[in-house]
Amino acid sequence: MKLGEFLEKFSYNNLIRLHYKIQGGNTLVLEDWNTVSMDWEVNKQQGVFRHYVNNEVLGLASILIHGIHPNSYPEAINIVIEKLENQPFLEDLYETITDTCMKEEITN
Repeated sequence: MKLGEFLEKFSYNNLIRLHYKIQGGNTLVLEDWNTVSMDWEVNKQQGVFRHYVNNEVLGLASILIHGIHPNSYPEAINIVIEKLENQPFLEDLYETITDTCMKEEITN
């Protein structure tokens, strides 16, 4: 199951942190325990983990990091994803107020 689909089905308004599977455990995708993103940001192609929306989910990692780093977000869900050799990087999408107003005018 792809990360975007996994988040739609099983997560609602949670902080997430992504990991890659390595021999003997997991490693962080972005090398900093403080780097987290909201689940809805990933599916809206916003936030630091937007690039990984189409990576396969391999499982969840139960990692206790409370007390290791002062702002390490121990409440974040640690998700293990596949590592792609040529990871595609997506542009950050933002809806502006003007775009939203134009969409409403077109549909009316």
